[in-house]
Amino acid sequence: MILKVNLIQLFFKTYFLKALLVGFITALLPACTEVKESEPTIYLIPEGYVGSLYIVFNAPNGQPPKYEGNSRVYHIPPSGVLVTQMDANEGWIASDKIQFFSVSINGNRKPISEVSKSTPDNKRAVYFAGLGYSGPVYGCKVLNQNFIVGVKEERINEDILLTIHEAVKLKNIDKKLFEGTC
Repeated sequence: MILKVNLIQLFFKTYFLKALLVGFITALLPACTEVKESEPTIYLIPEGYVGSLYIVFNAPNGQPPKYEGNSRVYHIPPSGVLVTQMDANEGWIASDKIQFFSVSINGNRKPISEVSKSTPDNKRAVYFAGLGYSGPVYGCKVLNQNFIVGVKEERINEDILLTIHEAVKLKNIDKKLFEGTC
């Protein structure tokens, strides 16, 4: 009789623990699987620009947010370094929601493709190098997105690829844009 009672108690304890575990996992699953979706994005790159491009985020004195419809617009200046007040556009995004354009002096846009395995070596394309912190830039580590633009030979030419620190220094980017980023 004692054995039977112990078995019943063990069964209920095991059942209760399994039910508790399943409930806990079920409650946490949506938090683990929810992925933030990024806003559609348009990158406007100066016509003929070759080399590293940087977008520096969360700079109080940077360019104010720009939108076309529901798409963020990053209008890269001729220096190749855009300093913006916007937060980074982190999260998942479908490739058709990202557009790169070469922009002429009179504002005409010509699409530029993103680098893929099938991109011919002689085709001007954009390589997305990443999002992260770099620096120091005027004493701060800055959150930035880095791209490389050009034909394959230009995209791998270390003589024209600049770090953000080098780009800011060589292109004389105004220190005032970075005030308040630290």
